Amino acid sequence: MRVLIVDDQHSIRIVSSSIVSSMGHDTVEVSNGQDAIDLCEKEKIDLILMDAAMPDMDGFETTKRIRQLSSSWFPIIFLSAKTDPKFFAEGIKSGGDIYLYKPIVPEVLESMIHAMERIVNIQDELHGTKVKMELLAYQDELTGLVNRRGFDKALAIEFKHAKKEKSALSVLMIDVDNFKPFNDHYGHQAGDECLKVVAIVLKETACRPTDIVTRYGGEEFALILPNTNLAQAEIVGDRIIAAFKKLAYGHDYSSVENYITVSGGMAQLMDEAEPKAIVQKADTALYLAKKSGRNKILNISE
Repeated sequence: MRVLIVDDQHSIRIVSSSIVSSMGHDTVEVSNGQDAIDLCEKEKIDLILMDAAMPDMDGFETTKRIRQLSSSWFPIIFLSAKTDPKFFAEGIKSGGDIYLYKPIVPEVLESMIHAMERIVNIQDELHGTKVKMELLAYQDELTGLVNRRGFDKALAIEFKHAKKEKSALSVLMIDVDNFKPFNDHYGHQAGDECLKVVAIVLKETACRPTDIVTRYGGEEFALILPNTNLAQAEIVGDRIIAAFKKLAYGHDYSSVENYITVSGGMAQLMDEAEPKAIVQKADTALYLAKKSGRNKILNISE
């Protein structure tokens, strides 16, 4: 998760950042409420550790303004030296979710962050489930994957969601290498079985509930990876290439290997105005992967 730490005391920010970083989360720090508001408007934040008492604008007012500006929910944990119950009540009323007392007890803070992380993950999974339910009518008969029309619908939904949430979104376009020679020599029935196997491999490598694997058309497939930047998409790409190597599904008529391989391209949502622009970038990377020897999945920035 990306955790924003808001506190006017540098020493507290250091302690909080150390605890959060030790849990494997990314941190960003600001020293006042206005900077926190500005950051939340521009970037995706998954959780906030908010100081209650700050000069100019306290944590309660800062939280109210963040909740008013944000179209999505994320957890806010107050850290405060104020122990009077009225401050606890004010914190919750302003939009906070948990109220912890200073000095910070690492074990308690870690436990609360874990609890909030579970809620964030459930929220993401619920979104993914909702999208997949909407795609039930868009099924490819051969592979059982989402078909091209479903891909277009899913990408439009995730594109809008990523823009709203200010979250990452990556697309992978995948093409089976030398599939025509495979079909010509082994027959169309064997070709159909091969495509089914490719579909299974892609579903197993893109294993999160929110990932969407589709048959784009013919021997071309497409993956939609919500909350995934290019560095993370590259990990998925590496898994895909490694999975086909391990499977070693025979293809004696390939110009690449003696087994089925795939080429691919990936792209991440940046400032594109429409979903098809991401697909075009991924297609460009796919073309470069084929041109440079196949059996690889390239990053559009390479």
